[in-house]
Amino acid sequence: MKSNVIVNFYAVGFIGLFILGSTLVQAKEENDLSWLRFISEKSYDGKSNDLVTAGLGIEAMENGVVPQFSDSLVPTSEELRRNSIFTKGTAGFGVIYGPNVDASTGSLVNNELIAGSEIMAYADNGSGDENVSLLLQVPKRFDWETPCVLAVPVAGSASLFRDIATIGYWGLQKNCAVTYTDKGLGNGFHDLENDTVTRFDGIRLTAQDAGIDSLFTADIADDQRHSFLNNYPHRIAFKHAHSRQNPDASWGRDVLRSIQFALFQLNRLRPSETDDLDAANTMVIVAGNSNGGGAALYAGENDREGLIDGIVAAQPQVQLRPDDRVSVVRGERTIEGTGRSLMDYFTYAILYQPCAAIATPNAPMRQAITQAEQRCHSLKERGLLQAETLPAQGLEALEKLQMYGWEPESDMLHASHYAIAPTATAVKYASSHGRFGVEERLCGYSFASVNEQGTPQPVPKNELAVIFATASGGAPVGSIDIVNDENPSGPMKDALSHSPSNGKQDYNLDGALCLRELVVGNSENALRVQAGIAEVQGSADLGGTSTIIVHGRSDARVPVGFTSRPYLALNSLTDHQPNVHFYELTNVEHFGARLPGYAENFVPIQPYHIDALEIMYAHLRHGTPLPPSQVIRPMPGEDGEFDSAHFPPILMEPHPSDTIRASMGRVEIPD
Repeated sequence: MKSNVIVNFYAVGFIGLFILGSTLVQAKEENDLSWLRFISEKSYDGKSNDLVTAGLGIEAMENGVVPQFSDSLVPTSEELRRNSIFTKGTAGFGVIYGPNVDASTGSLVNNELIAGSEIMAYADNGSGDENVSLLLQVPKRFDWETPCVLAVPVAGSASLFRDIATIGYWGLQKNCAVTYTDKGLGNGFHDLENDTVTRFDGIRLTAQDAGIDSLFTADIADDQRHSFLNNYPHRIAFKHAHSRQNPDASWGRDVLRSIQFALFQLNRLRPSETDDLDAANTMVIVAGNSNGGGAALYAGENDREGLIDGIVAAQPQVQLRPDDRVSVVRGERTIEGTGRSLMDYFTYAILYQPCAAIATPNAPMRQAITQAEQRCHSLKERGLLQAETLPAQGLEALEKLQMYGWEPESDMLHASHYAIAPTATAVKYASSHGRFGVEERLCGYSFASVNEQGTPQPVPKNELAVIFATASGGAPVGSIDIVNDENPSGPMKDALSHSPSNGKQDYNLDGALCLRELVVGNSENALRVQAGIAEVQGSADLGGTSTIIVHGRSDARVPVGFTSRPYLALNSLTDHQPNVHFYELTNVEHFGARLPGYAENFVPIQPYHIDALEIMYAHLRHGTPLPPSQVIRPMPGEDGEFDSAHFPPILMEPHPSDTIRASMGRVEIPD
C-alpha cells in the first residue's frame, strides 16, 4: 500500500514568486522540494493550440510534413515547442495507435485538440549544473474526483516533448495529468566556438546571458576552451556526453521527482472543495520506452515512499547488477547471468556489425555499409576473425554476434543498425559513465559539424538555432556528427576516416577497439568508465509494484536477452513479492521506423505499449488481473501496412506453448 509520506511536505506551503511566461523564478521549499525551480506556466485553449499536437492536429503528423519556422535563424519558443512535439510516428501511427485512436476500443475518434495547462520546471541543486527538465500537462478535463498521473521519462536523450504524441496523449485521453522528465539529458548543446547554449525553452543565448537557465553549459574555463578550440576548432559539447555527472545513475530519482512535482502543482491548482492529492488517493503510472523504459524500472526500484502504483516499460534499456544465480532458457540455449551493460553490447556490436553485413546481402540498408569488406579484412589482420574468405568472414562475424547474445531474429538488422550510428552512442555513454569533459576527447573522438568532405566546419546558424527541436540529445543531428581526430590526414567524420594504425578506410577500427577496451580493459580510462557503469546497475527489486514489460524479440539495438529477460529472472530472486509481467513480441524490433525493408518484416512495438497501459489502468482502477507472462506473435503486413489483424492481443490465458515462466532466478522463454 502507498504511504502518506509525501503529504507532509505539502503542508509546508509554497514560498516564493510564481509568474506566467518564460521568466525564471526561484522556488524555496523548506523540505523535500528544495530542489524544485519553477520556470513557466502556460495555458492552451484546445483551438488555436493544444497539449498534444501544438495546434497542428493529428492530420499534420500523419502527413509527415515538418512545420516551417517563420525565421529559422530566430525561432520563437512556441515554434520550437511545436516542432519538438511534432512526430511522424512509427508505422501504424494514426491507424493502430495515436491521439486519434481510442485506446480502450481501438476505434478512430474525432481529432479533438486537448485544452489545458503546461508547467515547466527544473530539478537542480541550485547551481544550474544539473537542470533536470520537468514538464507537467494538466488537461482542462482533469478528473479531480478520481485523480491520476502518468509519469513519462522521455526516451533516448531527447527533450521533454518527444513522447507527448506517442505515450503522453494516452494519459490525457484518460483525463490524467502527465508529467515528463528528460532525466538530466535533453537537447543541451554548447557551441564552444561561439559560446552559445540552449535555454530551457530552446532559445539560443550566450552562456553568460543564459546563466543558470541553460540546459547545459560545458564545465570548461574560458582559457581552456580557447586553447582547446585552437587545436580542435568548431567542436560541440552536449549534455548527455559531457556533463561530467553520469546522469543515467539518477534516472530513478528524476522520475520520482517528476511525480512529486506533479502532485505539488496539482494541489496548487485544485478546486477548494476537493481533497489534497497525495500518494494514497492518486493513481500513478510510470510509462517509458527504451531509455525511458529503463528509467521507469529504476524509479520503481527507488520508490520507498509508495508513489508509484504501476509501471509499463517498453523495450527498457536497463542494466543489472551481476548475479550468477540468474539464467534464461530459450529452446536448447541457456544464458547465465544478468545480461550485459549497454557499453558492453554496443562496443561489441560496432566491432562486428559492419563485417556481418556481408552475410546479409538483402538486409535493409545493406548498401549503406560501404566499408564492410575493409572492416572484415582489418578484423582478420588483428586476429579477431579466423576465416580466410570474405563471405566466411561475414558469416563468422554474424555468428559472433549471435553467440554473444543477439537473437537470430536480429540478423537482418545489423546492417541498418550500424548505419544508425552506434559509435556515436557508444562514445556518448562512455564519456558520460566516465565523467569525461569535452576537451578530453575520449578515444580520439569529438563532435562537430562537418562539410560534405567530412571535415569540421562552423555549425550552420540555421541548424544551431533550431537544434532543441531537431536533435535527439546528441550526434548525429543535421551536419553535426562524430569526428575521428586521429585520422592520419587530420580530423574527419568518423564514417569517412581511416584508422591511424593501418591507414585503411575501415570505419576506424582503432577507435572501435579503444572503446571496447573501456569495457574489458584495465586502463585508467577503462576503470573510470567501469565505475560509472556500476553506478547505473539496477537491483530488479520493485517492492511488489505491478509492472508490465513489453519487448521485441528481434530488437538489435537493446537486445531482449541483455535486458528484459534477465530483469524478469533477477526480479524473481530479489523482489519479496514478484509482480512483473513480461510480454515478448516476435517480429518486433526497436525503432518501429518507416525505413526501407522494415514495415515488410516487422511490426511496431507502440501499439502493445498502449495496450499494456490499458491493461495496467484496468488493473489499478478496477482490479482486473494482469495477464501472465507470454510470447505474442504479431505478423507484418505483406504491403507494409497494418490493421488490428496484425496485432494479436495479450491474452489472459495464453496457450501453454506461449507461456513464459520465471522462478528463483530462472526464466524459460518459448521458441
